[in-house]
Amino acid sequence: MASLILRPWTHDSPDTSSLKDILARAQRGHFRDITEVSLQEEIAGEGTFELSESESDDEEEDKDEEISSAKPSTRDDLFKARLEMLRHVDAAHNDVMIALDFVSLLLTHDAPEKGKASISAGLRQEVPIGSLGHDIWHKMPQDKPREAQDKLLATNVRLESLQQSADSLLAAASRLEDNVRKETRYWDHVLSINENGWNVCKLPGQQHRLGVTYGFSDSAPEFARRGVAALNATSDGTMVLERGVGSKPRAVRVLLKRGEAVVGCSRIPALRNEGEVALEARIRHARDSLFDEELYHEMLRESRGQISLGISMKGTGIVLKPNSAESPHATKVVFELVSLGEVEDETGEAREQDSLAQAIALAARMLLSQAHREKVKKRSNVPPSMSERKDERTSLPILRPIMASMLHKAAIDQSNSYLASVGSLLSAASIEHRSQPAAFAFSKDTEAGIEGLVSTLMQCWTSEASLSLYDRQTTIRLETTLATSFGTQYTLSSADGRVTRFSSQEELRAACDDVLASELALHLKLGAGESWECNRREALLVRPDDEQGKGRRVWVTLDSEAGVLSLNTPTKKVSWGSPGGVAASFSDAWAELLD
Repeated sequence: MASLILRPWTHDSPDTSSLKDILARAQRGHFRDITEVSLQEEIAGEGTFELSESESDDEEEDKDEEISSAKPSTRDDLFKARLEMLRHVDAAHNDVMIALDFVSLLLTHDAPEKGKASISAGLRQEVPIGSLGHDIWHKMPQDKPREAQDKLLATNVRLESLQQSADSLLAAASRLEDNVRKETRYWDHVLSINENGWNVCKLPGQQHRLGVTYGFSDSAPEFARRGVAALNATSDGTMVLERGVGSKPRAVRVLLKRGEAVVGCSRIPALRNEGEVALEARIRHARDSLFDEELYHEMLRESRGQISLGISMKGTGIVLKPNSAESPHATKVVFELVSLGEVEDETGEAREQDSLAQAIALAARMLLSQAHREKVKKRSNVPPSMSERKDERTSLPILRPIMASMLHKAAIDQSNSYLASVGSLLSAASIEHRSQPAAFAFSKDTEAGIEGLVSTLMQCWTSEASLSLYDRQTTIRLETTLATSFGTQYTLSSADGRVTRFSSQEELRAACDDVLASELALHLKLGAGESWECNRREALLVRPDDEQGKGRRVWVTLDSEAGVLSLNTPTKKVSWGSPGGVAASFSDAWAELLD
């Protein structure tokens, strides 16, 4: 901003003006800008160009117009011009005072007394006296060797900087290539997992991380939440499953014990499979482990109210003993949840009932899968009307169908054992017979699939066994269910159409012995003639007294438990199967008794 100096008009003549006043009225700006060279150029230029009268007149007219136009026309314009002038005056005064304070503070370093006289009170309070100093620097002589050395140093520093930049670019390129290789390997793993059927998704609440879903959405809430695991990338780009997931997989193992001896054991998956990628193996083990953990949990819940059926807890296992009322050495089923890496090798050698143990394990897993499918169907149906009553979570039917099948198998084994013992007695007596042992009846419809097989497990088990004596057939029907009653119901149908029901194997054996004895007595009566009478109820053959007063009575007895078949008269007995049994046939023994 140009300085504005306001002074009153002098009363002295211009010739008597002082140098100070002349310099103050100078129009050349600051005094320090006036040099000898500039003055000489100005003097030389004054004589060169002369303005014409017309040009000077025009300039004077322009100046008059500018002056006339700059004059205020109203009172308000006059006050605005006055305020603007005062504002410029205050700014100039402030600049002058700041410059004065600066010079005064600089002067206090060498002459404190002189500086204190002109310094302002505000600056004196804020800045200590003598805190600002000055030095005079003299121009250093030119040193060309030093300048050359400095230039060389600058060149070397520039080259070093360029080399560092090149190294940084190469390192960035190498890092980018490494990142691209890691990303490629990572996404290759993701595609491989997805192509193998696993569901890759974003983790809930962590949208920047990927995870794999290996669980079952229809499982219990505590197991459904554990069915998702994060896929983490290592430093080299390899993908690994979240730490702890699948590292210690567990599986349900089925043991068949007779007493304390293991007679059957189900197979458990191998911990490592060399044919699979480690990541996929861990996902598979994690899925199977989660499924078996849920299976064991549901069996535990179901076993709490099934003690009356022979289901109990022993240690860390669930024990099913179908023949609890029978011999203590009967076969029992034990379910255990074992860790794959810590379990002892129970399957090192083949056992006689390994296939049965494996079948039981597969049946339990199929029943849990069927429960999952039924939940899906229930969700697809129309929901019931809303009510305040909450649905109670019922235990899944897993142990009861398995228990029913085991009870039915025990009944089949006992019935077939009975037929075998009776058949050996009949063979020893050379009696014509045919037997058909009992067996499980499965549907031959292959289109039914897993659901058809599971429905068979849930229904009533039925089997039939038959024994024919001289073309007269006796049938034993077995029905096992745990839905309405406990145990197996036996139905004995004799050749003459009589049907009798029993609830225990002992009653069936005794009744069947009597029926077979009656059939043998009837066969003897048919071959003996009309003089003999047959009491089928007691398997008794009676011939009334003849003219000589000689009556005959012959009993046929069959005791399958003792393993004895005999013909008895009041004075004589012929038996088969006992240590002192005869070698003759049943017909020959009958003829001998008649003599």
